Amino acid sequence: MLVFLLLSILFGLTAFDPSAAGEALRRALVQAPARMLGRVAHGQVISLLLVATVIVVATFVFEAEGLKLAAMAAPDMIGWVLMFDVTVLFDLMVLAISLKALAGWRGLTHVATALRRRTLQRIERLGARQVRRPRKPRRPRPPRPGSDEAEPGLVFA
Repeated sequence: MLVFLLLSILFGLTAFDPSAAGEALRRALVQAPARMLGRVAHGQVISLLLVATVIVVATFVFEAEGLKLAAMAAPDMIGWVLMFDVTVLFDLMVLAISLKALAGWRGLTHVATALRRRTLQRIERLGARQVRRPRKPRRPRPPRPGSDEAEPGLVFA
């Protein structure tokens, strides 16, 4: 009975009192939760409904054990399921960065292909210059006087 009385006083002050106390209660009890609920995404609501469904099914199937399981695992399970909403955003961000990098990589491969063509053309030009001007054949030098190479002998015989 006392709880009902306190709640009705809080409701009356929050809803109908234009004074500073009513405004402070309105900010604390209405506006702050409304801001927080405004940040909840549709995926998070669906995830929480999925967790609640799993808990209800576990309770019907395992009875008391299902309730114990739900009580122990609920915080971790809620965090795990809600984490998927964050990972989807992270995956989309990584995908966007990868696509941008891939587009840059394609541009880079076009530049590398053009550079390779220019390099091969220059090499071909250099090769063509060498064909125009063949090397002069070298004459063998005569052996120095006093060396043993004047007359080759049977070295390995």
